[in-house]
Amino acid sequence: MRPRNPSREAVALASLSAACFVSVTSENLPVALLPDLAAGFDVSEPAVGLLVTGYAAVVAVSVVPLVALTSRWDRRTAAVATVATITASNLLLAVAPSYGVAVVARVVSAVGHGVFWSVVAVIAARLVGPHRAGRATAVVFAGNSLAFLVGLPLSSWLGATIGWRPAVLAVAGAAALSAVAIRATVDPMPPEHGRQRGPSSVRRTLTDRSLAAVNATTLIVVLGHLTAFTYVTVIIADYVHLTGPATSGLLLAHGAAGMVGLVLIGREVDRRPRGTALIVTGGFAVCMLALLAAGPGSGVVAGAAVVLWAVPAGGMSVVLQAAVLRVARDRPDLASAVYIVAYQVGIAAGAGIGGVLLDAGALAVAVATTAVCGVVGTVVVRRSTAFRRSTRCGVAR
Repeated sequence: MRPRNPSREAVALASLSAACFVSVTSENLPVALLPDLAAGFDVSEPAVGLLVTGYAAVVAVSVVPLVALTSRWDRRTAAVATVATITASNLLLAVAPSYGVAVVARVVSAVGHGVFWSVVAVIAARLVGPHRAGRATAVVFAGNSLAFLVGLPLSSWLGATIGWRPAVLAVAGAAALSAVAIRATVDPMPPEHGRQRGPSSVRRTLTDRSLAAVNATTLIVVLGHLTAFTYVTVIIADYVHLTGPATSGLLLAHGAAGMVGLVLIGREVDRRPRGTALIVTGGFAVCMLALLAAGPGSGVVAGAAVVLWAVPAGGMSVVLQAAVLRVARDRPDLASAVYIVAYQVGIAAGAGIGGVLLDAGALAVAVATTAVCGVVGTVVVRRSTAFRRSTRCGVAR
């Protein structure tokens, strides 16, 4: 076994973080480019929102069989191959002549998305060891927050200034570079033999009560978050009264707050898993209630609520993924795949519900839905043992 090399580990984690940045930016491009895509394809804004919903639905349906199919692949190979699908997807989207081709482009990326997110945290954990898995996940998931801090505002700005097609091409180029970086910096990582094989492992993963609690929390919180966030540009326009390039500025502040949330929560997630989970669930509820209380009449308060909303959102994936790895150390890839199903169902349901409410002129109801989901998620976290510290797999204290 190769001795630990902290410098090489740091570079490898940075490459994985860059891939996360590209993946999240690509996944949420319809959010950043909502009005541009709607005008470009001559469809409604909720129809563009379906590019998020449909993406999530494809991931939810495909991830478990694809993770099983690729379980014998080298983990590095799986990561490189799935990031390559992002490149192909965005190249196709950039030249798409119609909304139908745009849907196909999104499907291409979605097929690899679930496998990537099933292996990226596992790779990070194996690079540094199980006792630092949560912190390693936070480092890698910094790419998520940077996507909201830089990727989405930059994509929105590019779409508004030079057109959405060049913006999508830029994401394709970044994806290609990140795939090369992973190949160059992450050592070959064969799958761990004796794990996650056969129907008994699948059955044990699906019936594990601790994992079920994590997945339930994931579904509830992600559904609530995406119900409002898919249409965050509309919320900013209606509540904060900002449009055009000014929207990018508020999204930049939102992304900065998300990075703060990631750093603070990531630093404590291994030591205080329940406390950090409660910050996420309770934070959603508080921010959305503040947004509702401010209403369209107070742009400053509403803007502050939109920015602070990113603090729990920035730590959400770290808290949930760390819980999966903590509870299912003997089958992390498979457990992560099932968790991703819950995550993507939450995205699809949230984006779909948000679109229906937006069509009905009930944006405030979408915001209220996020608040209610935050409250329900808080109750689940407090009652579950899955968010307690553990000394070994499956034993919580």
